[in-house]
Amino acid sequence: MTEAIRLDCNWDFRQCTDDGKGRTWAKVDLPHSPFVADLDGRDHWFGECEYRRNIEAVLSEGARAILCVGAAMHTCRAFIGDREIACHTGGYLPFEIDLTGHLDSAGRAQLILRLDNRDNPDVPPGKPYDDLDFCWYSGLYRGVSLQIRPAVHLTSTISAGEAAGGGIFLRTLAANNESAEVAARIHVANTSQTPRTVRVRTEFSSGGRVASTATSDALVLGPGQARHVETKFVFSQPALWSPDHPALHDVAVTVLDESGHALDSNQLRFGIRRIAFSRAGGFVINGQRRRLRGTNRHQELPRVGYAVPRAAQHRDARRIKEAGFDYVRLSHYPQAPEFLDACDELGLVVMACIPGWQFLGGERFREAVFDDTRQLVRRDRNHACVVLWELSLNETKMDEEFMARLHAIGHEEYPGDQMYTCGWIDRYDVFSHARQHGEIHRWQNGDKAIVISEYGDWEYYARNEGFDQKTGAGVYDRSTTSRQFRGDGERGMLQQAANHVMALNDTLASPAAFDGQWAVFDYARGYSHERAAVGIMDIFRLPKFSYYFYRSQRNPAEGGNGWMGGPLVFIASHWTPASSLRITVFSNCEKVALHLNGRFVSLNAPLQSSFTQHLAHPPFSFDLSCFEPGTLEAIGYIDGEPIASHVVATPKAFARLELSVDSLGINAGEGESDVLFVHASLVDANGTLCVQATDTITFAVDGVSLIGPNMLVPEAGIASTVVRLSPGTTQFSVIASAPASSPVKPITCHWRAEN
Repeated sequence: MTEAIRLDCNWDFRQCTDDGKGRTWAKVDLPHSPFVADLDGRDHWFGECEYRRNIEAVLSEGARAILCVGAAMHTCRAFIGDREIACHTGGYLPFEIDLTGHLDSAGRAQLILRLDNRDNPDVPPGKPYDDLDFCWYSGLYRGVSLQIRPAVHLTSTISAGEAAGGGIFLRTLAANNESAEVAARIHVANTSQTPRTVRVRTEFSSGGRVASTATSDALVLGPGQARHVETKFVFSQPALWSPDHPALHDVAVTVLDESGHALDSNQLRFGIRRIAFSRAGGFVINGQRRRLRGTNRHQELPRVGYAVPRAAQHRDARRIKEAGFDYVRLSHYPQAPEFLDACDELGLVVMACIPGWQFLGGERFREAVFDDTRQLVRRDRNHACVVLWELSLNETKMDEEFMARLHAIGHEEYPGDQMYTCGWIDRYDVFSHARQHGEIHRWQNGDKAIVISEYGDWEYYARNEGFDQKTGAGVYDRSTTSRQFRGDGERGMLQQAANHVMALNDTLASPAAFDGQWAVFDYARGYSHERAAVGIMDIFRLPKFSYYFYRSQRNPAEGGNGWMGGPLVFIASHWTPASSLRITVFSNCEKVALHLNGRFVSLNAPLQSSFTQHLAHPPFSFDLSCFEPGTLEAIGYIDGEPIASHVVATPKAFARLELSVDSLGINAGEGESDVLFVHASLVDANGTLCVQATDTITFAVDGVSLIGPNMLVPEAGIASTVVRLSPGTTQFSVIASAPASSPVKPITCHWRAEN
């Protein structure tokens, strides 16, 4: 059997100096970033760094020792001692290194991985960091393992190098509520010097019962030979995958010898579903048309960059689902398999993307893009959530030959009618168009589908003609854009929300199959020393008002396993003397009643106007004659019954601190590290958030590592920090304190992982 040895712990790490020599070694765990990132992309570290550890593998005849690297940014040279044994370029996709011939007689070796993240026009995205609208980071920022593969084994898609093959490849050929058919293509190799006769058994299970199983005919593998086994599986009354019911099958593939003994095995999860895209029919899944609300995501977390552990990836997916979205575009590069796992589980439809943004390099760059395309499809092809493949360099002028090759590679790697390529130029199966480019209502090319890749940001930020990202020429007035920090206060967040109300309403009037707003989280970027405040949540995943607008667009009856939906009422006001007297309420209820200091104001229906007519749940609006300090309460009604409520109160003086750990009840697994946000809220004596408080908060931790500065100025009444948990950590303590001159007492939070 293949033995997978996790190598995420106990690496030696050091940055290299300009003369190529290393600094002092330090112990680190993976995923790892070589530097603490600034929230705005300032002082980004570039250079070479090294990771070192001892490797040990006991190999039987014909077995192979394979180092499997989830991702390394962006050029990785591997050394055994002083001898270079491999080099890989490309920072977003996995690669493998065969260590078999480099181990000593005892099966041991000292491995060094030397990484380089400096600008390189040959490595996608290729564009210099200082000109890029996002950040790339550095390090071994995904997991690493050592696989001991027996002489007869199931191959990996990476090492096999087979178009539409290698490893395990599953495709849904037909599916409805009565029956389904799935094709399996499985690759088996024999790396011994002896011919072997094998069979391959594949079993699909759902809900604890076997749904379909088959064993292949005998297959003879000569020495050093690898062959594919192809089988079709039929299902009766199958559990189908969809955004509402993301049913997943457990698939077990086993290689058997002539006596029926298992030689190797592998397991994965697979969702049976059929999709289609067209202009007339939109997006169809399992015969049902769905117009999905979506968003865009960058994969970074504050302070740690791309070094995002599995549990943190799952938290982001849950946040997106709970924000009211069923679709996410992974802009603008391949993101973590663990994030896709969570999308499979939660029912989040995905557009997978190759790395690129406003740059097309020379021949070596082009070949790297072609290779990225193949590796992306091979890695992600079994994920039910992936329905679109953006095999296009975002907002980049590309020639016909280049685009035709990318499109052809997509269909070569994923044959049949379930591969849909897309791109921002109309040369793919689906046209992916941003609202700011102005064609979402006019464009048509036969029955080809259009997907709105971005909306809600750029069209309110800058003119397409005359914009200069270096000088800022062509940028609209800051007060009217969608780029608003939580610290910009009620006015700024209302402006952002108003822009998104108008933009979503407009996209829903278009013939698009579905659409994705820009973007779910704030993020740092290279070309500006101010983070992009485009998110409906900030960089620490704290909601802005627009979050609740999108959350309100979900049907109040919706909810699911692993995420929360339901009825919502949200008052978009801080209710201070500076607050607007026109009170906006976001709700998915039929009617909303507003009360001021316990007095009934009015019971209103949703707004009806040309700016809201296509929304599932338009906002509610209430006009007050004057400001009166105290409380506003909104109560939502469905079928005449109160079903949800929300209260805001005028904040008084800062009186105490409240601490919370944003784990969402999602814990790290055995042997995994984790990254969590800790929020210190500055509240008054009644527990109301003091949005205008600016007292510096000092954090201290016990049992975890604090990432970044320990003294922080709150934004809109909340100071947020980042902690890293080592593998095995199940509890820790955090102390937050106000300045010594303040009468506010320190507060301690004890966190323990949930069972």
